[in-house]
Parts: sequence; C-alpha cells; structure tokens
Amino acid sequence: MYLSKTDFREYVQCSKCLWLKKNNPDLYIRPAISEFDQKLINEGYEVELAAREMFEKGILVEGSNEEAATKTQKLMESKASPLFQATFITESGLLAKTDVLIYNEFADAWNVYEIKSSTNINKNGSDNHIYDITFQQVVMNKVGVSVEDSYIIHLNKDYKKNGNIDLFELFSITDVTDLVKEEYDNIESEAEKAMEFLTDKDVDLNSCSCLYSSRRNHCSSFKVLNQNVPDYSIHDISRISAKNLRLLIDDLIMNIWDIPEDFKLSPNQQKQVELEKSQVPEINTKSINKTLEELEYPLIFLDYETYVSAIPKVEGFSPHQHIPFQVSIHILHSRTELTHHEYLADNIENAPVGMIEFMQETIPDKGNLISWHASFENTRNKQIAEIYSQFSEFLLGLNDRTFDLETIFKDDYRHPGFKGRTSIKKVLPVLCPEFSYKDLEIQNGTEAMENWNRIIFDKELEESERSKIQESLLKYCELDTKAMVKIFKHLLEI
Repeated sequence: MYLSKTDFREYVQCSKCLWLKKNNPDLYIRPAISEFDQKLINEGYEVELAAREMFEKGILVEGSNEEAATKTQKLMESKASPLFQATFITESGLLAKTDVLIYNEFADAWNVYEIKSSTNINKNGSDNHIYDITFQQVVMNKVGVSVEDSYIIHLNKDYKKNGNIDLFELFSITDVTDLVKEEYDNIESEAEKAMEFLTDKDVDLNSCSCLYSSRRNHCSSFKVLNQNVPDYSIHDISRISAKNLRLLIDDLIMNIWDIPEDFKLSPNQQKQVELEKSQVPEINTKSINKTLEELEYPLIFLDYETYVSAIPKVEGFSPHQHIPFQVSIHILHSRTELTHHEYLADNIENAPVGMIEFMQETIPDKGNLISWHASFENTRNKQIAEIYSQFSEFLLGLNDRTFDLETIFKDDYRHPGFKGRTSIKKVLPVLCPEFSYKDLEIQNGTEAMENWNRIIFDKELEESERSKIQESLLKYCELDTKAMVKIFKHLLEI
C-alpha cells in the first residue's frame, strides 16, 4: 500500500475517508468530478508542461511507480538533471513524484520544485502547497536524497498576455525552503501516522472528523461514515462556525429543528433556523414594492457566461481572469412587453469585444439593468474597461445603472424552501416551480464554460455536435435572464 501526496492531502482532510479508499473501496464514495473540476485537472497538466519548458534538456521519468523509482535512482547516480516526475518510495510505502528535480552541484544536493496552476501559494486547509512540497521532501530524505532548496512555481497574477507567452514572466518561482523547514517535523510525523492508521484493521467507521465541519468541507464518504446525520442538518446552516457545530453535536443535536431557542447564532443564521421550524415565509411586501417602484423602465435583465483559463489566451488578460463570451438580455419595456436578445462568440480572440459591441447596439440608454449576484457582471465590466479603454464609459455606466435582484431575497423575502441560500437556482424552484433548468442539456455556468471550450478548441468536433452545443448554450443563458424576469413578475404580484 502506497501513500502519495494526493493521498496525504485526503488524509489531512479526513483520515477515515482515506482508510475506506485504501481498505474498503466498495464503501468508499469517490469525490464527484464535475466538468469544471476536470477542466482544472487538465489545465494543471497544461501548466506543468508549460513550466517544464523553462528547464532545458529535462528528462521525464516514466513507467510504473516501481519502474520510475528504479530509473530515478540510476539517473540521480549519474547526476542527470533536471528530472521531471522523479519518483521515490520509502520502505513504509510513502510515495513521492516530484514535478522538477535539479542537481545543485555547489551543495552536492538536490533542489525540488513543485508546480501549481494557482496565482498564489496556498498555506491553509487540506490543499496546502507547503504541506505538498514538504511531504515530497520527507519522502526523499527517507530514501537518502539530500534536498538543499525547495521552490514553488506558480502563475504570476500580474502577468498580462502581450503577444507570445513569455514563460519567465508568466511564472513566479518562490523559495519556500524556510517554510518547508518549519513544517518538516510535523509532516514527517503525520505521514508516518497515516501509514500506521491505514494498516489498522479495527477502525471505527461510525463517524469521522468531518462531523465538525460545515457541509462544503465534508469528505466524499461523509454519508457512509455519518449515517445518523439528516440530509438537511445543522451542517447546512449558513456560515456556521466549527465552534458552534461542536457545541451542538456534543449535545447530540443534528437536526435544525432541535436547536434550542437560546442558542447563540448570527441574525441570518437565527432567521434560517426560525424559518425551518415555522415553515412560514417572511415577506416584507411594503419594502419590496418600494424597491420595485424605484426601478426605471425599460428593465434590462442581463447575464454573462465567461471562460477562464490558467494560461491566458486573449491579449490583455491575466491567468484565471474571466473572459466573457456570451450574454443574454431580456428587456422588459413595460409590465407586459418583453423582448430577448443574445450573443454567443464563435472565437476566443474577439469574444469580449464582439460581445460588448453587441451590448452597445442592444441595451437602451435609459433604464435599470437587473442582474442576479450583480457583483459578478459588474466586476467583469470593470476588468474589461481596464483592458479595452474604448468601452470604459459604456461599461462603467452599466454598473451605475445595475440593480441586484438577489438583494431582495437577502433582506425582504425569506422562505424555508431556500434553505438559507439566495442563489437563483434555490429561489426559482420555490417561487416558480413550473419553470426549471432540469430539462436543459447544460445545467450550470461551469458546464457552459466547458462546452464553449469544446466548440472553440476541439478541432475534431463534428459540425452537427458543434451546432447542438451552441443551441444548448443559448438556451441555458436565455433561461438565466428569463428566470429573473419570472421572479421579478412574481414579486410584482405579491
């Protein structure tokens, strides 16, 4: 049994989930991998390949774990350098594959490099970059390899594409040697504990440490390991702290209905609990009507779809910066007159410019723009205005006219069916149950991004499939703005 860096990361999050993975895979629930998750994985590999190009005459170590470890040993004996995917296995089963390994002739030792597709160095949580590279060094030291310096190669957030990609500008190389030294003893100890734990055949599987974490931080096998926790539980209380979770769980409280009235929560959390217990919506009709009356017609309901890439593909854009490629616009000229307009870019180079030019021709000079979670569109407008100054006045003007429809559901319209959330996909099924995304080929923004990626970059995609995806993208984005119109009209009638 091997313990890799990825395994160790999972161990840090939840040791029992990893135990299931290694010892009882039939019970283990693999983490759900969305299309966007897969895109991030693919981009991570793309970033790694690009970073390797900074090191001349690198040698890629290939083969099974055992074969690669043997090849690595032979290459290092001859001081071959740099090595990509150098592999090391300890007697206890710790396994490391280093992204880049370079011989340091002055120290007669090796420098290790970890490549990350992020724009910063993460020092917190289970995805701790310092833990990753320290784990690698622990394994190397245990097989007798002397490591001199440790580095993390990551994307430079300030880089902007200008012609051909300059790798030495795109990437930042940060010396983390001192940080590794600080964590070394801890990671060495935890790695050995992990191996001991994985060989234990008598592990209590009735709960796991994730019980004391909010829902988004649960391991993939949470339901297997915590079968007494209801589907909608105290873990779903918005922004609940680990301290409060522990207090409730220690009192054997899992159901929101069982939370004592005098238990201290934030006002929003308390409201969520009260709504669940009462099952009665709270609607401030007077405030909602006042807000809606202040809006100026025509009302322009707006929604963007954007594309994100680790290595920027459009001039002026930075790593991971959103590139708008699609917009849906519903214009409510009066309470009864509604028109729809849409744009979908057919290439990436001109996507933002083409979309903004379309918006200039389509959006009236007067009237409020309506978005849901408007900070997303507003931020895109600000960023595009910085890149394309010719659109600055227009885009910033849109921001000045924008109203965020979501705010009503944060302040004046609360419903137990929202489960403490205010996203449009939580609100819409409650207010307009006949209106649904479920029949669409594309269900969310990440799927939209990945499907657009296919029609732009997949040169082998058949034209019929390309047309089908384009149609699905248009339907999905149209539904986002149509949903806002539906919800807005619902508010008018209360």
